[in-house]
Amino acid sequence: MLKTATKLPFSLRASVVITLLFIINACSSGPAIEIPEEIAALENLKVVPANMDPLHEIELERVARFGDTDEVMIGRLGMSAIGDDGRVYIADGTQNVIHAYKSDGTYLSQIGREGDGPGEFRQIRNLQTEGDHLHVMDMNTSRISTFDLNSYRYISDLAMPFERNFTSRYSNFPGLLYLYDNDHYLIHFFIAYSSGSSSNDEKPLEFGKLLSRNDGSFSEDKLYEFRSTEPLIKEEGSSMAIMSVDYKRGTKYMVTGEHIIWGWTEDLLFKFHDLNGNYVGAIYQPFENIPLDRNEVVSQYATRNEPWRSMVRNDTMPETWPAFSSAIADDMGRIWVAVYAEDNEIWNWRVFTRDGELYTSFDWPRDKQILDIKNGHIYTRETDEETELVEIVKYQITFN
Repeated sequence: MLKTATKLPFSLRASVVITLLFIINACSSGPAIEIPEEIAALENLKVVPANMDPLHEIELERVARFGDTDEVMIGRLGMSAIGDDGRVYIADGTQNVIHAYKSDGTYLSQIGREGDGPGEFRQIRNLQTEGDHLHVMDMNTSRISTFDLNSYRYISDLAMPFERNFTSRYSNFPGLLYLYDNDHYLIHFFIAYSSGSSSNDEKPLEFGKLLSRNDGSFSEDKLYEFRSTEPLIKEEGSSMAIMSVDYKRGTKYMVTGEHIIWGWTEDLLFKFHDLNGNYVGAIYQPFENIPLDRNEVVSQYATRNEPWRSMVRNDTMPETWPAFSSAIADDMGRIWVAVYAEDNEIWNWRVFTRDGELYTSFDWPRDKQILDIKNGHIYTRETDEETELVEIVKYQITFN
């Protein structure tokens, strides 16, 4: 489990004495929202009032796009990464290559190619830039490849030693790559489920381990453990169907240069841990979750094929939607959170500082997925209305 520490100095230390229960107004004229006892009891908790006005207004101006050009056609737009210089790197999930673009959207070069040899890919899972280097995790070959971003040439491969062990209903597999320090990667392990395996009452946990960049060995200890996102599962004989639905609660985490940040989508609560996994504080904003209409959810899946349609129809749904859908940490340490709104076509994005202030808030279409916030820009995944092609769009951020 996550390591704990008490009374550590931390910038999120509460400015009030925390008792077992806070009551904060949801809005100036609305009903009070009770802070759950287990949240109120957290050390170094910073509470953002529910009716707090944001410190700044935000303006977004579209300045560039990244995708198909005269030089390249992307089969399926996959994972992406943004360099410190604003260059954009996009994985093609069909051709198993990476495409590099200038910060203005001009095409630069292809990186790697499909195959099993050095510098080749079978299933690109994750990209990370680090100065003049690009690190690429390949799920199929279980390795991390490094490329020079000046020449776009292959440098080296590092194998990830792991075995899937289905001794219970589930096992873990490496799914995301983070740059921890000069000697280690941080690898986040997701959950894989298996039909027919022995079951027990043990709850699946996602976790992180350090991978040595020198000898390719994993640390024995887990840096952290988080609750696993809740899927829908249906088993028939030896077959299993697994489905993700947005009304289930899930784990969201972010890794910055100073913290590992974790949130469970039920509440607008984010716990901060240092890079050794020790808890050091949290921020929280009271929020009244929006009621869930079961009939509306079922109708949304009415056109899906079986068994997906019946899996939703037969599920025991919660009475409310989660508090938020996704969360992203920008390069200034702020947390951008996509909060559920009454209008199911938008997210109400809220941006919190590490000191527990509401930096800004704005509504944004759900079909324009925010991927990253870096160098004063927002990068989104959108479908062009005219060409119907999926692309990455860059917006300039202005705070007023």
